[in-house]
Amino acid sequence: MVVARDSGTHAVVVGGSLTGLMAAAVLARHFGHVTLVERDLLPQSPDTRKGVPQARHVHVLLKQGERILADLFPGLVDELVAAGATTIDMARDTRWFYFGAWKARFTSEVVFLSQSRSFLEWQVRRRLTALPNVTIRPETDVRGLVLDDARRVRGVRLADHDAPLSADLVVDATGRVSRATTWLADAGLPPPRESTVSVAVGYASRLYRRPPGALADWKALFVYPRPPGTRLGVMVPVEGDRWMVTLVGWFGDHPPDVEAGFLDFARSLPVPDFHAAIRDAEPLGPIVLHKFPANLRRHYEDLPTMPDGLAVIGDALCSFNPIYGQGMTTGAIGAHTLGVALAAHGGRDLAGFSRDFQRRLAALIDSPWLLTTCEDLRSEAAEGERPAWMPLLHWYTRRVQQLTWRDEFVGKRFLEVMHLTKSPAALFHPYIVLRALTARTMPEAA
Repeated sequence: MVVARDSGTHAVVVGGSLTGLMAAAVLARHFGHVTLVERDLLPQSPDTRKGVPQARHVHVLLKQGERILADLFPGLVDELVAAGATTIDMARDTRWFYFGAWKARFTSEVVFLSQSRSFLEWQVRRRLTALPNVTIRPETDVRGLVLDDARRVRGVRLADHDAPLSADLVVDATGRVSRATTWLADAGLPPPRESTVSVAVGYASRLYRRPPGALADWKALFVYPRPPGTRLGVMVPVEGDRWMVTLVGWFGDHPPDVEAGFLDFARSLPVPDFHAAIRDAEPLGPIVLHKFPANLRRHYEDLPTMPDGLAVIGDALCSFNPIYGQGMTTGAIGAHTLGVALAAHGGRDLAGFSRDFQRRLAALIDSPWLLTTCEDLRSEAAEGERPAWMPLLHWYTRRVQQLTWRDEFVGKRFLEVMHLTKSPAALFHPYIVLRALTARTMPEAA
């Protein structure tokens, strides 16, 4: 552990989801003490909690997020596998129907861990509590920032009966419901500009017992619509020898929470494989719902005045359509960038740190934001700004997706970009451009 500031320094992380846990682990390397403040009562087992209702649905920790997590907690990946997580090669172990055909199956070496989000957060929280300079305060509500006369952050105000909590740095990791804009307004500061792309997504998820021998040919099953379709299904293994099954619909075409309707929605997907996998499987609980209105990005990097000592990360900064699985990993990138920015800043004085950090992180968020919103804006029903070049990008990425049906090189590059281990520029490799421009369009058949 490298503590770049003296033992008297203190950082506060607001929000105890995975992003907050990772941020606290990063800050523990740079501050004498770190306090993580969470509104919920935190469970003592891998259970869902009120503040993270989306945890009951399929979540994917992309490869870049796994790398950051493994650096923060050495040995954690092996512990997750030993406790029930499943390793999945994205091409070899996944059957993925996309843009009208099945993607090529091959050993891609793009391997990720599959488990429930609650299980992952519980394991990470267990490791975080073992750090000697980290304290977790559950059932604690933050009401605002404590600023000095120069508008530098000096801590947070808690519930009326609690004394303020002093801090040299406050990190907002409270997710999409972040109240940081209210905190700024209370200090007489303007809110950040926001970008949105509406999608009106609805989820329905259920756990099933995994039938014996069910993983003989595949471990995960993804069935996406033929554009402009609005329905998809995702099925992944989670701890306890179970399947987590999530059905999703865009633009108000949402799956229901009743048995017959859930199965009928699965039957309506463009190939029968998904329905066939679950129609005779044993349900292990009720069908649960979740709705997501729009991609939302808050541009803190553009604020003319950003209080020194405040950092905003994760969904509090940028909330993505969950179907692309980027939320947990962009939260990890935010936590990692905190460490990079603190190391570059040096010293105890954080003057200028907040603007520098938000600009660094904004540059890294640009790529996943482009990937997600570009795909959502493929549909005319999506509401958001459409640059003049977007139709050309839609045409090109459609051709790339068609190449992944047969071409292993293109398939691997797509997965690397998807898992944020390569930038979207990797999809413009000369070979891929040539193939996209010259290859015959493959028939769109299952």
